[in-house]
Amino acid sequence: MADDPAGKPRSEPRVFVKDMSIAHADFFRTVQPLLGGEDHDLHVGGVTIRRGDACIDIVLGPEETRSLGNFHLPRTRVEIRFVGCEPAAVEVFLARFDTRFRRGGG
Repeated sequence: MADDPAGKPRSEPRVFVKDMSIAHADFFRTVQPLLGGEDHDLHVGGVTIRRGDACIDIVLGPEETRSLGNFHLPRTRVEIRFVGCEPAAVEVFLARFDTRFRRGGG
């Protein structure tokens, strides 16, 4: 465990990687309601959410295409990094994220 500049102990980031079938434009449109009133910055590479001394960085990889025969789907690697977040807060955020980006089929 390293110290931050203020000398407080800081935990190592928890990182989760998702291989999502989504284009960047759709990601940014879909993530807006998830952010609510949170202090955040949207940028070309993703989103940074600040929660006091903690933060959540959502980093988008390049847009790619997944091909299944003649069927083509967007594909983006999404990395979610939690720095200084309590484990319970991580679980709550991931559940909200998964619910927000869940797509039905059938």
